[in-house]
Amino acid sequence: MMKPQKIKLLLASLIIMLVAPWVAVSAQSGGGKLHTVVVGPDNLPLGAASILLLRSPGDIPLKGTVSKANGDIEFVEVPHGTYVIQVSAVGYTTYRSAEITMKTAAALALDTIHLQTERRVLGEAQVVGRKPLIESQIDKIVLNVENSVLATGNNALELLQKVPGVTLDNKKINLRGKSNVIIMIDGKPTYLSADEVSRLLENTASNSITSIELLTNPPAKYDAAGNAGIINIKTKKNTQFGSNVSLNLNLGQGKYAKGDGGFLINHRNNWVNLFASYNYQNSLGFNDLTIDRSVMDSIGTTYFNSDSYSKFRYRAHNFKFAADFNLGKQQVLGLVVNGNVSDGNATRQGDNLIASQKGTLDSVVQGSNFSDFTYRYLAYNLNYKKTFDTLGTELTANVDYSYSKNHDNSMVKNRFLDPDWKEFKMPNVFRNDMLSNTKIFVFKTDFVHPFNKTTKLEAGLKYSRVKTDNNLIYEDQNQAGEFVLNTKQSNQFLYNENIAAAYVTLNKSFGKFTVQTGLRIENTASLGNSVTLGQRTKRNYTDFFPTIFIQQQINDNHKFGLSYSRRIDRPDYGALNPFIYYLDQYTYQYGNPYLNPQYTNSYELNYTFKERYLLSLGYKRTNDAITQVIESNSETKAIAQTDRNLTYFDYYNMNINIPVKILKWWTTSNNLTAFYSKYNFDERSGAQRQLEKLSFQMSSNHDIRIGETTNVELTANYFSPAVYGVFSFKSYYGIDVGAGKTFLDKKLNVKLAVNDILNTRGERRLSSAQENGYYRIRNGYDSRVVRLSLSYRFGNVNIKSLDKRAGNNDEDNRLKK
Repeated sequence: MMKPQKIKLLLASLIIMLVAPWVAVSAQSGGGKLHTVVVGPDNLPLGAASILLLRSPGDIPLKGTVSKANGDIEFVEVPHGTYVIQVSAVGYTTYRSAEITMKTAAALALDTIHLQTERRVLGEAQVVGRKPLIESQIDKIVLNVENSVLATGNNALELLQKVPGVTLDNKKINLRGKSNVIIMIDGKPTYLSADEVSRLLENTASNSITSIELLTNPPAKYDAAGNAGIINIKTKKNTQFGSNVSLNLNLGQGKYAKGDGGFLINHRNNWVNLFASYNYQNSLGFNDLTIDRSVMDSIGTTYFNSDSYSKFRYRAHNFKFAADFNLGKQQVLGLVVNGNVSDGNATRQGDNLIASQKGTLDSVVQGSNFSDFTYRYLAYNLNYKKTFDTLGTELTANVDYSYSKNHDNSMVKNRFLDPDWKEFKMPNVFRNDMLSNTKIFVFKTDFVHPFNKTTKLEAGLKYSRVKTDNNLIYEDQNQAGEFVLNTKQSNQFLYNENIAAAYVTLNKSFGKFTVQTGLRIENTASLGNSVTLGQRTKRNYTDFFPTIFIQQQINDNHKFGLSYSRRIDRPDYGALNPFIYYLDQYTYQYGNPYLNPQYTNSYELNYTFKERYLLSLGYKRTNDAITQVIESNSETKAIAQTDRNLTYFDYYNMNINIPVKILKWWTTSNNLTAFYSKYNFDERSGAQRQLEKLSFQMSSNHDIRIGETTNVELTANYFSPAVYGVFSFKSYYGIDVGAGKTFLDKKLNVKLAVNDILNTRGERRLSSAQENGYYRIRNGYDSRVVRLSLSYRFGNVNIKSLDKRAGNNDEDNRLKK
């Protein structure tokens, strides 16, 4: 049990976390002020240097801070006495001042502090402690953001656009042409939807990030699920104590208004680190959808042209609380609670024109749909970390439990009109009430043991249990206007899944040659139960997932790497539900209980030149590839959407990244990704036997610095025509521009930006050729948006944010959020 003294300290810490920032602002009297500036050997300001104010004699620490980006150092409320200032930074010799005598309420401006580069001679080699901007490690590419021009004036989402191979499409993150990328912060998954991840990254300042890691072939320590890759964002770590508060507000105007805002609070002392955040979003959007299709049978061809417009409102409350407790002897116990409470509604109006010949009209189905939803998500994490020695031997453990509840109601009305747009029969009115619950429990433990500086062993275990319950109630409206239960269209589906996993990796260096091998074993036991249909699908299978990485450092300018991994993607829980769900009488969808996992073998060769320019070549073969297909029914003229396992999917890719510094104040990052996709279908696919295409993506990001407080950014990208499953996508392009400025000693940041300034991304087109017809879609959305963003930070802004999660990354990612 926790001692009474520690309970009191915890309560005091919670109070300090809430009131300290305001106390710090108001209590500006009684003590003195010290100010100075720290610069490097080149006399340029040195940011993020660690500063200690030591009371003399005895070198008793009084205060600590880090230098600002402009090199400024300031201590306030310094009591009367004698002090010494100590300054240290990676790659520089430690500076120690002469004794400073501080009088009551005095203000001292000290001479500029000059740090000298630390140089250590090892034989003939001279080592200087600075990391390159781009670093190619054996199992990942690292963009070292700290102390670079990228570290100021951006948010984390904008920063991702400068990462080799990463592109943004309407804030959706793609890695080398593939979506569904797993985003991690400090090695912990975010467990958020794509929109929520975008908001989180938009509210994360780039100066709080040390590096971004790109894992296109993740090693065995990570879940075997997912073949798009992992992006890990590492934040600054320091031992600064105190409290800080960050406030943010984002306002956007496209066709409709949208906005969000919130706050983030940190408090840290010797034995506890506390974090709390809240964000509220309220947005209005639209979807303009046109579907043009045809169905052939023995009699002839029927043509359908559907045009609908949807308007939807989305409101969400996101919150998180985290605490790390220092138990002593290099032990830390952590607790995380986070959640999402959201709701929304939508209205859809549309006409479906039906004809037996082009240019004519036989009948019209006029539909309207009114729906609303609520979503509740709450997750708990308990984590523990024990460090055993200075080499880095450590043991970590995580326990996760999450619960989500999704309630969706909709009412659909279909009116039947003749060629003169007159109603010729009674409307068809029905409503759906869908409730889904998901419970996830995960236990995970990892052990790391470096034998020496050249050999390291990692091993771990993981167990997860998932239970889902989906219940759909379908009701028809009778002639009396009453809604009656339709048992044939109502459905309940239960799904249970247990996964047990173990892994081991070994990393060994032989001079400039490094090898890392790993093996992960996963056993999956699942049971899908369609209660309504009386259909049960039970599975139990064990898979092995080997990984191998080889890297050769030729010299300072040239580095080669080769990697291989085997991975798995399991179906989303809802994709296994066999029940037929009707959107209207001509459109429905259903799940596939016999859907198998897909397995991917990935190979990659990469080359780094001068730790700056990157070239990579990759190949992936996915067997039993899961993809969405469209089926046409010649008798009912209806189309159905479902998922199937295709024979295989081949994916070849090449990525080139070329950063260019045009002028001292103008830098660019340019990326080209070329990929060749080839899908092979079976007899039941409802499409061509083979669909293949060579595609490419290009992006160019420009960062223009105007002084120390203003920057202008421009991003342009182009996506060529591509194929995905049975669908062919048309090309699109867009340009984003923005300008930002900081005020009040860089505590207030104001940014004005326009996404898709040419309004060219807001319309997407795709098509699919069927065996008995064709299928074409035009989808429009609110892409050109003017955004005004404001953020303000006060208190000790150098405290590390305790924004983390652990454990159930694969399981939560398969939820439909």
